[in-house]
Amino acid sequence: FNIDEKLAEEFEEEEEEEEEEEEEEQDAIDRMKNELGEQFDDDNTKMASVQETLEEIFIPRMELQASKKPHIVRYTLYNKLKPLIEFRDSLFERVYSLSEKLARKMLDVGYKQPSCFGMWDPVKMLEDGDVIQPLQGPNNPTFPVLYRQHVYFFSSIPTREKFIRHPLMYMRQPPAMPVVPIRMAVIGPPKSGKTALANRFVQEFGVMRISIGEAVRNVLTNQKKSDLAKLINAQLRKGLTVPDELSVQALEVSLMDMVPQTRGYVLDGFPVTKRQVDLMTQRAIIPVVVLELQVSGKEVIIRAGKDRSSPNRTLPLHDSPQIMAIKLAAWQEQVGAVRRWYQSEHRNWIGVDGERSKWWVWNKAKNESQNSVKQIQTYLKSIGEGKAASIADMCVTPSECKARLGDFGEYCPVSLAVTGELVDCSTNPSLEFTAEFRGHYYKMAGKKELEKFLANPEQFTPPLAPRKLPPPELLPQRRTSDEVRLMFPKQIELQGYCPITFLDGKLRYEAIVPGNPELVVEYKDKLYVFETEEKLQKFMRLPEKYSDLKLPHKLPPKKEPIPINSLPMLGYMEQTVATAITKSLTAVGCFKPKYPFMGTTESALLYIAFHLKAHNPKASEYVRKKYRKKLQHFEEQCNLIKFLGEHMTRRYREPQERPMGFDEKMEVFLALRGHRPATTWVA
Repeated sequence: FNIDEKLAEEFEEEEEEEEEEEEEEQDAIDRMKNELGEQFDDDNTKMASVQETLEEIFIPRMELQASKKPHIVRYTLYNKLKPLIEFRDSLFERVYSLSEKLARKMLDVGYKQPSCFGMWDPVKMLEDGDVIQPLQGPNNPTFPVLYRQHVYFFSSIPTREKFIRHPLMYMRQPPAMPVVPIRMAVIGPPKSGKTALANRFVQEFGVMRISIGEAVRNVLTNQKKSDLAKLINAQLRKGLTVPDELSVQALEVSLMDMVPQTRGYVLDGFPVTKRQVDLMTQRAIIPVVVLELQVSGKEVIIRAGKDRSSPNRTLPLHDSPQIMAIKLAAWQEQVGAVRRWYQSEHRNWIGVDGERSKWWVWNKAKNESQNSVKQIQTYLKSIGEGKAASIADMCVTPSECKARLGDFGEYCPVSLAVTGELVDCSTNPSLEFTAEFRGHYYKMAGKKELEKFLANPEQFTPPLAPRKLPPPELLPQRRTSDEVRLMFPKQIELQGYCPITFLDGKLRYEAIVPGNPELVVEYKDKLYVFETEEKLQKFMRLPEKYSDLKLPHKLPPKKEPIPINSLPMLGYMEQTVATAITKSLTAVGCFKPKYPFMGTTESALLYIAFHLKAHNPKASEYVRKKYRKKLQHFEEQCNLIKFLGEHMTRRYREPQERPMGFDEKMEVFLALRGHRPATTWVA
């Protein structure tokens, strides 16, 4: 067996390859260009087919310039992909922009349907919380789009573009609220900016600005033959001013126009007297918000002076300093009654600092108007759905609230149902925590109780309420000391001791504390007195818990006043002058007086005497002031020794080397030799 032959058979020798000719550099370049070109054309063909397929299924594509630096390409790619990531839900949604004319035509012929937002801008509703419908008309174009089978309107192009990028985000919000017109009155002194603020509301929201003069002129111009116009002309021909009765009637006629009924109105400088308020209330003209621009008299005169020198002024006006002072005085005399009435009845008066910038004043007024409209919209929506709604800032008068109270009256139904407490809300005149449900009003103890009631009102109202309000005769009633005297011979229960302190103190002997005769409550025809106001309120909430207590046989002795004059001398001094003497001794111990050329004992006695006189509560303020000055003078003279001792040296020093005031104080010190301070205040 030949191993070499066997290996040769298994491992045949490779044939030597023919050496290839070396490729030239230019040939290699041309070959690589051809290969890359063929690959590029092949990739473009494939990309075109992929793009056609993606376009058929509405998948967007983007182009990117990749020849720039890598970090620039990465940043550009991130920005282009960011909208697709953020608006991923709306990636396959399609929104088409329309012209306003085409959108109207589609709606008129019934080809498409209006959206649930109507003419509201859904983007501004979600992002800005708009509660006032945008303006429409030739000067206020809209920018509609078609999405699925509905037409949506937008107030600007940027908001339309936001909706196109992510329509589903804006579709998930609740539909538009009911349209509520703005009802506002702007009052204030002359030159406070009432008209400028009202005109801004006209420009932004399309409301009607109405002054009382314009209302009268409107009737005289447009309704010349009406009875109201004849009555007004009769007054004017006599040289008289238009009475408030006729002015308010003219205002009512102006408010019947379509713009005040749909967009709203702003009363410019009206009402200014209580009589005008009463006449407006009789005709149901009640502004939801009353803004008072608060400007000082000095600022009014300054603004009037600037207006007189304004180059835009063409006609002379009655705004001299004397006339402005008269107008300002008349305003200040009348506005107090108007302010108090709106604060107490409708609680819709809002003070605005009119001396701040016009932008701040505008933002403040706009926010207040939007808040009032939003509150009314929320109320209307909740009531329309059969839910409970808050009536805060709804201009509900106290008499109306009292007339529509539910089965629980002034008591909180939530506290009664949850904890069994009778929380009387009549002490709080505000309607901040009051809600309406099924035509009745219910008052709550606080914000938490209001939230619980609004979430589930059926749980706290009949017939599902777990507890009913006791009849009036079984409710605790607070009584004054005069009412208690008229109830004689009815006696105080528990012999005049506080039931709250006794029960909360675990019925111990130390917890038997007499009550205050001024804090009296009547419950079940019995009278109870309490130690503090807090404990009285606690009894008012849980009277049943504290009304059936019994005192032990052993009671603490009653405290009887002892005349001070009957006390022994030591006790008399303790009750009368002990505090004053203690303060005087403390002061003399802290100050340690030493009068020049006088012993320490005598100096301390004089200091105590002055201190007692300076802080004597029985003396008049004039006398105490005199002795305080004498005490201060005495302390200054005592401090001479300390000053001279710190700055006196054994060797002589020239006057310029001595401390400031050293010579004067040395002269005063030497002059006190043989001199005693006067002990009377007349010295």
